Amino acid sequence: MTYEDVVDRFVQEVPEFTSVWREHVADNGEVLPHVLFWHVTTFVLDAHERGDQKLVERCLDFLERALQSADVRVRELVGTSFVYSVGPWDSAVRDFIGTWPPLLREQAAHDGWQATEPRNKMR
Repeated sequence: MTYEDVVDRFVQEVPEFTSVWREHVADNGEVLPHVLFWHVTTFVLDAHERGDQKLVERCLDFLERALQSADVRVRELVGTSFVYSVGPWDSAVRDFIGTWPPLLREQAAHDGWQATEPRNKMR
């Protein structure tokens, strides 16, 4: 997977995202991968909130494979414009991130996610 084909591959594997991609291209005149992957973030979060687990899993499986790309730009795209945009430091998404595949969870941990609520220290 390369930076040049990551968007096309995502749209092919997640055709439900096609309308978002089309609107993005219409608004920007071209594909801006980092901006578009912010839309991937909201798309995945919306699917999660609706309980569309199969769609969420397909998206996360794709993103997990993207983190394995030899192209550092693809890994940075997923890390910055998806994982970081989810807000891994926010306790509201802690449980959701806990369901992610291993590399995505590792990236989230790098960005501040903790699998469990930190305990208050006794004073």
